[in-house]
Amino acid sequence: YLDEPDSTGHYYGPESTQIVPALQRVDRILGMLMDGLKAKNLHNCVNIIVASDHGMESASCERASYVSDFQKDTSGFTVIQGPAARIRPSRLPQDYSSFDYEGLVKNLSCRTVDQPMRPYLKENLPKRMHFAKNIRIERGHLYMKSGWQAALKRSDIKYCTGGFHGSDNLFTNMQAIFIGYGPAFKHSTVVPTFENIELYNLMCDLLGIRPSPNNGTHGSLNHLLKHPVHNPVLPAQLSHDILCNSNVLFPSDNLQCTCESQTTEMVCANQIYFCQRSWKLLPTFTPAFQA
Repeated sequence: YLDEPDSTGHYYGPESTQIVPALQRVDRILGMLMDGLKAKNLHNCVNIIVASDHGMESASCERASYVSDFQKDTSGFTVIQGPAARIRPSRLPQDYSSFDYEGLVKNLSCRTVDQPMRPYLKENLPKRMHFAKNIRIERGHLYMKSGWQAALKRSDIKYCTGGFHGSDNLFTNMQAIFIGYGPAFKHSTVVPTFENIELYNLMCDLLGIRPSPNNGTHGSLNHLLKHPVHNPVLPAQLSHDILCNSNVLFPSDNLQCTCESQTTEMVCANQIYFCQRSWKLLPTFTPAFQA
């Protein structure tokens, strides 16, 4: 584990000139590793993964929302500050079940135009975050726009300068690095972004061991490998492909179904049927019944 460029990024910011020598130190350390492998004639035998667990965002107290600006009485709760701020009752465990999270979330919602702070109950957070089903997770959360933080008051913000992380991992500045090098990996290949939870299955394949159950999708990183180890078996397609007569773009039988009165006009485009004001892209695969 290398603490750079994380430490320098927190102190000076990810766009500071101090980041350059921090990255150069990391480069020298990796160079020492490669020189050592080459000296033992292992540089073409060992698979190496270089990865990071998060990105970094420039911090500023001007890009922060303060709950005290919207809520007069803040004596009953605290805010764990940051880009993924959480709301917690002040009196625990007494107020754990009785605290009015719903009322607070409602009061903090839509208070200003283009508000960077969006309050959520944990059960309503995007399911992709997997951050709800645990009694230790606070029920109130503040989802922040990219580059923004939240706190109860200005003096609570930890990073007014330098850099921070912890925002939504879909934000570009939160995304991490991945480099795979060695005999198992394809050379000079750039791949789309993927989640770090997929690395466990990949490392198991490289080591020749069976992965334990996990949230990754085994085989999803096969495109990184010259010779994938695990080939997932997909459910068999039981239905048969049917050729579509492209000369007949509308069905002859409407199956007693009609669009609502305001969307009666049908428009044909790219052989996809849709109502003018409400349409969906259909799946690209053949629908199938699975037993």
